[in-house]
Amino acid sequence: MNLQLPQRNKPGNLSFHTEPAALTKWLNDLPLINTGESLDLVDGALEQINALDIPAQDRQQALELFTATVMCLSDALKKKFIGKQLPLKDDNLLYATQALELCNKMATGYRILAEDLNANATEIPQLTIALHRALRYLSEILLTSYRIYVQYPAGLWKTINSLYAVADASKLAQQPVTDTTLKGAVPSTIETVYKQNLLLSLACPYRLRQGEIQLAYNTLINWADSSQLHRVGDEDTHGLFSVNLQSDNPPSYSALGNGNTADTRILDTKNMSVQLRESLTDNKASDIDTLQRLMLAWGDMPKRQFARHPQDAPVKLVIGLSTIHRLALAPSPEEPGNTDNIQDRHYLQDPTFEGTTSIRTETTSAQGLKPRVAPGASPLKGAYAAAEPASVHIESWKIADISAGGYCLLWDSDEVSRAKVGELVALIEDDHIDPQKWQLGIIRRMKFTEQRGLELGVQLLSPGARAIWAYRRKEGANTGDKMQGILLPGIEAIKVEASLLLPSLPFQTGSMATIQDGDQKNTVSLTRQLENTGSFSQYHFTAV
Repeated sequence: MNLQLPQRNKPGNLSFHTEPAALTKWLNDLPLINTGESLDLVDGALEQINALDIPAQDRQQALELFTATVMCLSDALKKKFIGKQLPLKDDNLLYATQALELCNKMATGYRILAEDLNANATEIPQLTIALHRALRYLSEILLTSYRIYVQYPAGLWKTINSLYAVADASKLAQQPVTDTTLKGAVPSTIETVYKQNLLLSLACPYRLRQGEIQLAYNTLINWADSSQLHRVGDEDTHGLFSVNLQSDNPPSYSALGNGNTADTRILDTKNMSVQLRESLTDNKASDIDTLQRLMLAWGDMPKRQFARHPQDAPVKLVIGLSTIHRLALAPSPEEPGNTDNIQDRHYLQDPTFEGTTSIRTETTSAQGLKPRVAPGASPLKGAYAAAEPASVHIESWKIADISAGGYCLLWDSDEVSRAKVGELVALIEDDHIDPQKWQLGIIRRMKFTEQRGLELGVQLLSPGARAIWAYRRKEGANTGDKMQGILLPGIEAIKVEASLLLPSLPFQTGSMATIQDGDQKNTVSLTRQLENTGSFSQYHFTAV
């Protein structure tokens, strides 16, 4: 993506018409029901307008007329790539690139307008609008990059910082502007939009789910102004974070060093954290779990560090609570004595049926957790394993780094992955068949870069996980079907309590449940929800 401003030339006879009446008719005639055709026309028109040397008033009128159409096309494109498997491929990647480029062309137009107006002291209201609009469209590029877990374009933060620097120097940063890019035309200021970007970056968006990233940005529309930006040396300046307005870097912890220069701004989030905490206490927040994690991100420095590990060590990944439960950990929900398991893998190894075939039977205890394939055979390769459902999906990754708390993994395939932030995963090193040697973790971070590909950060859970079946109890009886769950035993030495991993619905804090662990059934009360990632919930519990 090219963030440089294009060279402008005087309009000619064949140039795109920017007169309001002609442009309005052209926009009204667009076949918006055909997103692809309309996108090509709008994209080409904006590129031509940005290359024209026209009066600032004409440029502003033209860009304002494009606003509704551009946002309509942007929303249509997002539906084609948001929520798709990552990393984005083929058409999904094309749609994402087109959405980013569309916003970039609008931002470029307003940046040209701001450049033309900045030298004219009489055009203050128009300059405020130009800077605000440019920041808003650049914000959409940043937000979309986070939501598809790709590295934002080089130079993006330098452009964002520079636009705010111009507004700050011109005393325009706190002038209210009606934001026509949002539904309802909400008023905001250049400083509000800028602080939205700063705080979104500090929320560690690559560690959030796609919906949580959008929630964080939307939440900051109302909460960003509770934070303050100070110059270095201002009286009573406090704040954990800082940003250099002349750099191409997002904000970071002041302790990591952004320099104490005239271009440095200190971001103080203390008041915002207080108001967020009050909102959580009063149960006013719509998504308490997400906001609790955001509040920590805006207040504490992460202390996680990866230790070095042999590069490209292979690891298998099983994704999702139900898949992990079904593939390797699940006990039988019935209680038969013994069952005969006929291993007929040979039939599929020799589909011609011309070879010598042997059928072997073995007895499997319902109480034991026994490998489901013959010793030496890996359940992770080949088209078939006798006891595995056909829908089981196992992915191959590489270990980049590892620590006591988790892994950094790199995607080892040209295909898309089913990984999502917040998903439960089982990590299998060295093709271990025995599930007791698997490690369970939660995907906490995703990011895609051209250099490294798709990268995951996985936080490990306590060892010794056991699969269980869970029934919700109501009025002394089980209600509904049995549901898959996992029991994480407590670790007394470090005072970690036992917990249950259960589907997000229908369980909740305070509800009763019957837990079937092998042959034993116990009734428990879910006393505290530790987290809800959207894919599963984790609870402390007590026996009843």
